[in-house]
Order: sequence, then structure tokens, then C-alpha cells
Amino acid sequence: MDKLLQELKTKVDQAEVYRLHTRTVPVNFRSGKLESIKSHTIDGIALRVTVDGRLGFATTTDLADSSELIAAAIASAKFGEPMEFAFTPPTSPITTAVYDPQVVAVPEEKLIDIGTRAIAALKDADPDADVNFSLSREETTVTIMNTNGLDLTERRTMISGGGEVGKASPGDIFLLFDDTESRYLDDMDMDRIVNRIIRYLRYGEKIVQVPSNPMPVVFTKNGTIAILLPLLFGFNGKSVYMGTSPLKGRIGEQAFDSRLTIVDDGTLPRGPRSAGFDDEGTPTARTPLVANGVIAGFIYDRRTAALVKTEPTGNGYKSGPFGGGGFRTPPNVGTSNVIVSPGDTPEADLIAGIDEGLLVDSVLGLGQGNLASGEFSNNVAVAFKIEHGKIVGRVKNTMIAGNAYTLLKDHLIGLGHETEFVHGVLSTPMIAVDQVNIVSG
Repeated sequence: MDKLLQELKTKVDQAEVYRLHTRTVPVNFRSGKLESIKSHTIDGIALRVTVDGRLGFATTTDLADSSELIAAAIASAKFGEPMEFAFTPPTSPITTAVYDPQVVAVPEEKLIDIGTRAIAALKDADPDADVNFSLSREETTVTIMNTNGLDLTERRTMISGGGEVGKASPGDIFLLFDDTESRYLDDMDMDRIVNRIIRYLRYGEKIVQVPSNPMPVVFTKNGTIAILLPLLFGFNGKSVYMGTSPLKGRIGEQAFDSRLTIVDDGTLPRGPRSAGFDDEGTPTARTPLVANGVIAGFIYDRRTAALVKTEPTGNGYKSGPFGGGGFRTPPNVGTSNVIVSPGDTPEADLIAGIDEGLLVDSVLGLGQGNLASGEFSNNVAVAFKIEHGKIVGRVKNTMIAGNAYTLLKDHLIGLGHETEFVHGVLSTPMIAVDQVNIVSG
């Protein structure tokens, strides 16, 4: 990479080299049987350059010959966006716990054993269910260097697992899915995944009807993404710059219920999206978004920060809002660990307080609706009816709709007192809101 930068100094105004080396060992079970164990390695370079004030980008996995990479990046700069920012200056990364030698040392046999035991528990709960399961361990090294003198390297680990259980009968397909991922082996809790799937299997044995009315909805931790996704777009610095965020210019305003606090924290020890630096080499940070209902800030990569004349927050990640884009895409504004603070209500009490409503665990078509305005409109994938504080069965052919900003300001019933990381990026409690529009087919 040093040689590549030296060669570039005479050809471009600025250059940044991003190298990603990842080795993954996945173990997959299909229909309860071990299907595959096949490790694979990714080793690639992404190059950003500026030429005559424009940004160029190219990638390669050919680490021996950089000539085509350089030519492609310079050529793309002719049609690239204007370069309104400078690449990251020399800096010290945040020190956080993101590497666990125990993850690297986990033998394939242990992964197989974990999967086998999980499948046995699920099959014992329902012998007729079709069970798929997957686990993987991953070791990643990220290196970022640029012509400004930046030189950073960090090793990271990840261990993940997830299960899918399906039941089919005439006119009905019931699918349940849950997963988890952790930087550290000790943080992975497969029993939680298995127990929750078993609990929802039992909830779903009976199919019931729900009326088409506005009513309370309790979003499980997995289900909260439906109501929180519009907010993630609203706090995105690119949306703020483009004027599509309804939160633009409202820092300091009480826009949500005072019980709601949200932080984007890339420095969280052991957080699944924690790192010492983002994909531009900017040190990660803890950025308050909502403080007791008050709008506190937004997240920025280097480009959007320069456009709105503020400092980057260490949120320049590849592949959009949730990161995880490997090395093939250029950085954009993305979240790190999004943390919703818990409330003081036990989860069982949230449900017990609902006379008639829904418990929503997952939806179809996530992101449907006008996210820029906070609107969501989704068919439910997995949801259960609540009557007189008890779950009485599963609902089908049902849609939920509402405005996240309105619901979380004027109709928040409560927040659960336990949080958990879901979807690899979001730490959240259960969230209960009233006046969600329900349409039943």
C-alpha cells in the first residue's frame, strides 16, 4: 500500500487506499441436516482519488498489479462528484474492544455442536417444523492509508448465528427467523434465539382475526425496526443536507416523548458495529441523536460534514445506512451502534396493559412508505393479537401503518426495561405505541 501511494502522489491531488482482509468460516444446516462448511477469504483494495477537484473510485482484488486500479480510479474522476472535503488527516483511533482471540480459535466442531443442539431443541418443541440454522466466525483486518499521512490498521472479530423455522399447511405458511452477532464469543447467546422462536411457535398455533381500527401495537425488539427506520433516515446527515429530513434545523426542539433517548455510538466496547475508526479513517464517536425527547444532533461522513460546515462524526461507512458493504462501494453516511435507552416497564407489563392490540415481531417490505416524512406502511410477517393483556393467537393478512414521528411524540405507551442488539446495528427495548392504523384482510 505504501508503494501504491507513492506512485499516486505524482498522478493525483489526493489518494486514499482502503484494504479489507476477511476470513469467514460459515456452518450451514438445512432442514435440520448439516449442509456445508466452507471457509472463504476476501482480500481487496478500494482506491479513492481526487483529480482536478473531482472524486474517483475503483476497486480490485489483484494485489500484485495496481496499474489497472490506478487507471480506473483516475478515469472515473473525470465524471466524479466535486471534491468538497479533504481525506482524513493523521489521527489516533479510538481504543475499543472489537477483537476476541477466542472467536478466531473457535473450531468448526464447536460451531457444528452449537447448531446441532439448537436444532434439536427446536425440533423437540415442534417435530413438524422445518429448521434451517447457520453460524459463522469472522476475522477482519482493515487498513486505511492516504496521501495526507494517515496510516491505520485494526483487527476485528465477529461471531454470528441465526435460525429459521417454517411450518406450512394448506393456505398458510408460518416463518420465524431470529439471529444474533457479537464481537466476542462470550456475548453470543444462542439459547435466547432458540427460546424466543419456541415461544413464538406456541403463540402462532392458533390463527385469529383482528379488526381494522387504530389500536395499540407493541413492537418486539426485532419489530422496532419498522418504527425506528424512518428516524435513522431523518438523523442521516445526507438527508439533512439535501433538505429531505423533517428534523433539519430543529436541534434543541422537543420532537419526541421525553422518555425517548437515542445515541449513535461507534465507541461502545464489544458493540457489533464498534470500531476505532470508520471506513474513511475518521475516529468513531458517541453522537447523541435524541436526549429525553429533544433533538440533539445528526451523523455525518466527511463529505456531508463539509457540505453543512460541521465536523464529521465518524459515520462514513460503506454500503449505505447500515454499513456491511465490504470494500466494493465508496463510503457514505451510515450508522454505527444505534442505542435506544430502555424504559422502566417490564416487557410482560407492556403486553398486560393492552386491552386489544398487536404484538409485531417482523414486517414485509421494510422501508415501504414515505420514510423521509416518517411514514411507514407494511404488511406484517409475524404478529400476534393481544386481548385483555394476553396473547391469543397469530394474525394473517394484516397491515400496519403510521407516522413514526407522531407515534413517538404523542402516542408512546412505554419502553421495555431490557435492551438487546438486533439487526446487527440496533440496541433497543420493546416499544409500545397507540393509534397505529390496522387494516385486516
